[in-house]
Amino acid sequence: MKKYLILIITCISGQLLYAQHSEISKAIRDRNNNNYVWVAAHRCDWIYSVENSTDALKNAIRSGADIAETDVRLTKDGKIIIMHDATIDRTTVGKGVILEMTLDEIRKNHMRSINYGVKSDLVVPTLEEFIDIARGKILLYLDKAGYDIPGKPEGYMVQQVLKVLEEKNALDEAIFVLEWPYEKARRIFGDKLDKVIYCPAISDRITNVNEYVDEWIEKFNPVMYQFRMSTLDTDVYKQLPKIHKVHAKAFVAATWPEHTANHDDLVSIFDRPSKGWGWLLNQGFRVLETNYPHDLLRYLEYEKWR
Repeated sequence: MKKYLILIITCISGQLLYAQHSEISKAIRDRNNNNYVWVAAHRCDWIYSVENSTDALKNAIRSGADIAETDVRLTKDGKIIIMHDATIDRTTVGKGVILEMTLDEIRKNHMRSINYGVKSDLVVPTLEEFIDIARGKILLYLDKAGYDIPGKPEGYMVQQVLKVLEEKNALDEAIFVLEWPYEKARRIFGDKLDKVIYCPAISDRITNVNEYVDEWIEKFNPVMYQFRMSTLDTDVYKQLPKIHKVHAKAFVAATWPEHTANHDDLVSIFDRPSKGWGWLLNQGFRVLETNYPHDLLRYLEYEKWR
């Protein structure tokens, strides 16, 4: 009898977790929800913790951030870990190229704070561990997923990430931001393109920005687009009215001056928030990625955006 009760409780818990899990993804997909400002914590909460660590992810959740921007890398034995660089040199006490190391070899080297260089008791996390922490609490923006892997077919990394997400029942809480045209994204993602939160990136590197955006709107109509605008006189910035017209969310990484036409985090922190974050909000951006989620959230509350 006791075994049956445990099984029933486990099933109910799983159903409740799935219900919670789907609510956060429904909210960001809601095209009528364009007054709310979504905060994405860059590399989780790296300033107050170890970059891309489980602690940094937990900090981002506690801060009230909606999205954790993080990075995925493939190991020699086919495991997906969370790390920004192609080597472990900067963020652990060890050295080596991730593609040339197994997960066990990598995890023998503890992570360290890049702010202080101090060794921590943290090990490099896997994507599965991040999903377990984030589920139902914060969306995962998985950067670096579009990188090519030497000797592997195009899109191999994305497909490995999708396998893990599907196994963990977490496709709808994952964000992919890529500069791929629609046909390439559809070919590589397949039917999972409809299940993840796919966010086309709009940048000056795209040959014909107008056609690129028009095709995405016509064939898929994503709920979110990321802008990478170095100045205000490029075709990238001119796409904003199109995105607003279809009630999609305009996303920008305030972490970089070259993505915000110099209305970035540093302007916001060291000059005035109104010149950086405030300017972006007034342009209609509703998803802001930042190195300073705590400060941005305080600013949004003060200005009654949240």
